Amino acid sequence: MPMLGKGGTYRSFDKVLEIPGGYFADFADWSRLALMRNRKTLAELEKLRRTATDPEAIGRMIAVIEEEEGYHLYDAVGRLKRALSVEEVAEFRFEGAGLNIAAEVRRADFEAWIAPDVARIDAAVDQALVAAGVAAEGIDRVFLTGGTSLTPRIRRLFAERFGEARLATGGELTSIAHGLALIGQQADVGVWAV
Repeated sequence: MPMLGKGGTYRSFDKVLEIPGGYFADFADWSRLALMRNRKTLAELEKLRRTATDPEAIGRMIAVIEEEEGYHLYDAVGRLKRALSVEEVAEFRFEGAGLNIAAEVRRADFEAWIAPDVARIDAAVDQALVAAGVAAEGIDRVFLTGGTSLTPRIRRLFAERFGEARLATGGELTSIAHGLALIGQQADVGVWAV
């Protein structure tokens, strides 16, 4: 997101400060991005743009928000992730809100970007095994589901932990919704709450 100001700076009196990360956390979450399109946030961003060392970058972020191009940006990122799941190099392309971005992305770079997320998934697996009182060797089958499970780095994580032979997949893009629908049919869905 550097093209949208992430990692950039702004001037405040005699100081040069980093642009607050909260804007990018909201921008990176599709469920919060639409909420950024409000008078207060846009006024804050406009004020930030006027004092930013790269005002054009903040201007691009404002344009994506104002022109409601967030979905198209997320779609472009999704296309890139899907391409990198089968190719070592893929092109990121986004056109909208006055932006025309094209960049070659290597899977290795993508995997470096997602390393903190992979570490959190790895820690969650540890927690689940401890909570269940089961060692990794005691697991017969690991069912990988969700679009993230199609990412080669995620599959490698589980193969390293449990062995390739114990991994199973199927319905990666629909099985979560199917499972939630089955849970929703239960008389007491509270038993599924964590």
